[in-house]
Amino acid sequence: MMTEEKFETELFPTVLGDLQKKYRIEFDPDEPAMIDPELADAIFEAGKELLLEVGLLCKDTQRIIKFSQEEIEEAILTARHEVTVGHGREAITLSPRAPGDRQHPYCFNAAGIITTDTQLYKQHAMTVMQEPTCDGVIPMPLFGIGGMKNIAGTPMQTQVCLTEARIMNEAAAWAGKPGLFFGIPMTSTTPHTLISTFASGLYNRHNCTLPVQILQDMRVDYDRFNLAFYADQLGLEPWMSSSPTLYAYITGPEQGAMQIIAHTLGMLAYSGGALTQAMSVTVDGVYTGNDVTWCNSAAALAAERNLKLPWVCFGGTDSETLPLCDEHWYGVAVAAIIACISGMEGTWLSGGHTGIEARWVGEVSRAAAGLTPKEGVEIIKRINALERAPAPPPVPLGELYDLNTMRPNQLFLDHYRKFTRIFRDLGLDYPTWHY
Repeated sequence: MMTEEKFETELFPTVLGDLQKKYRIEFDPDEPAMIDPELADAIFEAGKELLLEVGLLCKDTQRIIKFSQEEIEEAILTARHEVTVGHGREAITLSPRAPGDRQHPYCFNAAGIITTDTQLYKQHAMTVMQEPTCDGVIPMPLFGIGGMKNIAGTPMQTQVCLTEARIMNEAAAWAGKPGLFFGIPMTSTTPHTLISTFASGLYNRHNCTLPVQILQDMRVDYDRFNLAFYADQLGLEPWMSSSPTLYAYITGPEQGAMQIIAHTLGMLAYSGGALTQAMSVTVDGVYTGNDVTWCNSAAALAAERNLKLPWVCFGGTDSETLPLCDEHWYGVAVAAIIACISGMEGTWLSGGHTGIEARWVGEVSRAAAGLTPKEGVEIIKRINALERAPAPPPVPLGELYDLNTMRPNQLFLDHYRKFTRIFRDLGLDYPTWHY
């Protein structure tokens, strides 16, 4: 047994630091991606040793759950390497891809926007789902319905999550994609609401997954195990997820990548999942920059070489209100290229919160597929050196789209075409960029 404070401040950071030194894992601040196969293997071994030495702290019992070498090896050997999401014409199978593969990473775009206005939420989702490159979506959290707030543990949260699911189904039917993949129920924060939403049938084993993720810094609770058990009983696909916070207990991107591997192996052992989301963020809430993308690419390459799980990573930026912001568009493109050259199978929350942003990330993902890791890194460095226009003020959806026809207006199309020209000059190309 061990207190949570002692686990977080003594055992976990000490072992993490020792393993980083042992395996000589070092981040190069000048590099936006980690493309060294030998270093990727070292990160994988360090992550596995981290799980074996530290285990997982159960918050409900204050006990450390330890794994044996044999249990981890069995989880690796029996892991599934493919997963099919969506159904009917919208079904897609995520199969292992290596860096440089011509098969593009799939894009699961953000659908909706953080709001209590359900009509606006649905309009955002509709603009995204109508795009041909939208392979699936991740619903944004609804904060409430009108004046009623989404409060965890109350029937209201279940009502709001059911509303999220209903809107996703309605928007997909409007877009002619009734079998679209809806990712995970993002409005829910409790197992009760998650289970109730799946019990409704609005979300089911074909169109959605159930989150079973480890909590930050190698911790779990009974909720994780109850959700994994529920997923197993109903044949739902578990959503495994790891999102380390850099510069808190974790000193930098090297330790972030190690923790992602340790988390993934732990989730494999207790959930039997396959689809894995892994991304990092700084303690200041920054989702871009060389440290973040290096961590994301390092973990993905380590997993691609040693686990071959269907792997997805963040495909956007931390800007949700600036659809005309150059920095945001460049950041989205960098995320897509990182996914291509790191062997990822997809991105989630890809683009922004409108259809044109979804189109952009989908087209860059397809245009960049086939780049070698070195080619991808060189393009990212050129992107990072380009001048950016000052960020404009936020623009409401009604000024970007005709909300009667859901077609983008000229202002938004001009911004999109500006970037297609820039990226053609950088050496990427996509058929629709010629019109």
